[in-house]
Amino acid sequence: MGLLQHMAAPWEQLYSPVLCPRLALPRNIVVQIFQEHFEASEPFSIYRNTVEAMSGSNDASSLAIFRIIDDPLLSFELCMPAWLTDFLLFNRLPAAYQEPVKIPFILSPAKGATLPPLPNPGARLVASRMLRARKLAIYVVDKLELPLLDQPAPNYVNAVDVCVRVYRKSEETRGSVPSFTVADLFTAAGETLSDEERVALADVAAWQESVRRTAAAVESVESGEVAGYNGRPELYLDLSCKGKQVFPKYTLATIKTAAWKASSDIQVNYDWAEFVKRRVAKAQVVVASDGST
Repeated sequence: MGLLQHMAAPWEQLYSPVLCPRLALPRNIVVQIFQEHFEASEPFSIYRNTVEAMSGSNDASSLAIFRIIDDPLLSFELCMPAWLTDFLLFNRLPAAYQEPVKIPFILSPAKGATLPPLPNPGARLVASRMLRARKLAIYVVDKLELPLLDQPAPNYVNAVDVCVRVYRKSEETRGSVPSFTVADLFTAAGETLSDEERVALADVAAWQESVRRTAAAVESVESGEVAGYNGRPELYLDLSCKGKQVFPKYTLATIKTAAWKASSDIQVNYDWAEFVKRRVAKAQVVVASDGST
C-alpha cells in the first residue's frame, strides 16, 4: 500500500495506456489468493471474494483469514502477501523467490482406447504442480490434431445426428412430429441419459446454433472458427490415473497425492468419454435396426 500511496508520478505518467490499459473486470469475477506450505499437499485458499463484493459490502460467502467486517477491501489488502504489489506493478520478485518444483508425468491412451498414442509415445512431460487437468486434455487434443477446440467431438455429433434422424422417422411413422429438444427425443425413445451427456447435448446445440449464425461469414467458416462458441475438449475426453477419474479442475498436485500416491512419474491415461462411446455404439445399433444408412 505504501507503493501505491507514494508513487513517484501519477499512474498515467508511469504507464502508457497502450502498454498497460485499464481493465474493467466483470463484477462476478472471483479473486482468490492461495498459499503454499511445506506441510500441505497442495496450496490452500486464504482469500476468496468477487470483484463486486470487494468494492461494496462483505459477501457472506467470502473467505479471508484477516476479515474486517465493515471493510472488504481492507480484508483483501491484509491477505495480500507483502511482495504481491511489487510483483504486479513492477514485475519484481522477492529476493528469496525460488522456482516451484515441477511434477513429471506421462500421457498415454487408456487400455482398449480407440484414440492413438501421442506422436512421441511415453515421452516424459514436466509441468507446474498447479497445472489443471483441463490443460492435459487440451495438450492431447493438440498433439492428436483433434478438432475439439473448434467444435464438439465429430464422432459424437455424427452419432447424435444418426439417432435423431432415426428417432424422428419413428415418431413420424406413428403420426407425431415431436418439437422438443434432442434430450427429450432420446428420453421418449426409451433412453436414460447421464448428466454428462445432457451437458454435451447442450454443448452440441450451442455449437450448431453458432454455426447457423455464422454460415454467411465465409471467412470465419474457412478459418475453422465459429463465433460465439468456445471448445470444451475436457467434456469429450476422459482422463484417469490408476483407474480413478481425473476431473478437469484437478491439479497435478492433486492427481499425485490423491490418485498416483507414488514418487515416480505420474501416469495419466486418456480416452473418449464414456457417453461418447455409448452414443457411437447406440448409433450403430439404431441404424442396423432401422435398416437405413
